[in-house]
Amino acid sequence: MAAGDVARVIRAPGRIVIGPTTAFATTAYPYGGTEIGKSNLCVLQPAGTPFRVESEALGEATDILEPNNRYVFSCFLRGWDDDGVQQMLAGGYNAGATTQHAFFDVPQNVPGASSIGRAVILAYVPDDLIHSDGALIYRGIPDWSEGAEIAFQRGPEFGIPLSVDCLRDGNGNLLRVGRLADLSLT
Repeated sequence: MAAGDVARVIRAPGRIVIGPTTAFATTAYPYGGTEIGKSNLCVLQPAGTPFRVESEALGEATDILEPNNRYVFSCFLRGWDDDGVQQMLAGGYNAGATTQHAFFDVPQNVPGASSIGRAVILAYVPDDLIHSDGALIYRGIPDWSEGAEIAFQRGPEFGIPLSVDCLRDGNGNLLRVGRLADLSLT
């Protein structure tokens, strides 16, 4: 996510909603879900790589094979909601006995076990609904971004670097990017 990277998809600030259940075009924010935080920059990155088929006889490519459909949605989650983050990172956050605020507890995940039980519907809702695109992830597995750090220091804002692997839901939907009013949960 280097500055000036033209691969960025969404540049507008907005809010992240977990579990929306109602129509974006006809109901009020947070659309039956829970706001989990704000973000100034979200990146949607295709992780598939096309394969070039080279012809030895011609010395050039004769075809390009389509890449796999792997997409990763990333953002820096600011001012997060304890309950929302606890829903999103199930098994990794618990409520404190004294303060009742969420705290990170290293999850006891078994390597190689399915993560599908942690899948969520996630929506990126831009602050400017008229001029900016939103994103809807139909089944995403949230986690920390690879190489992410939480720095406990004065200066930078405290937040969670979030990464969501996008998977197809039972209806074959993967993700959609567009004006929020045009995006459908079905």
